Amino acid sequence: MSLIRFAAADTATHTQIGEGLTRVARAAGRLETGHAVGKYAIRHDDGCADCGRTVQRGDTFFLDTDAGDVYCAVHGAGRRGDE
Repeated sequence: MSLIRFAAADTATHTQIGEGLTRVARAAGRLETGHAVGKYAIRHDDGCADCGRTVQRGDTFFLDTDAGDVYCAVHGAGRRGDE
């Protein structure tokens, strides 16, 4: 499992990403283009795959690039061993 950490969500549903992350986001099934937050955005409106917690604006979250799952700061850090 490969996890990418996002320091702060732009909104409760989407976070802008750069062009370098579009392949990863597309493979994870989370890429949206032409969104209000920016040209490329990652969708995280379904919340944490472990606890269901919604990612709010400003929250740290993680993306599992293999499974396409999103994790809150607590569960993402735990999966990476950052605890």
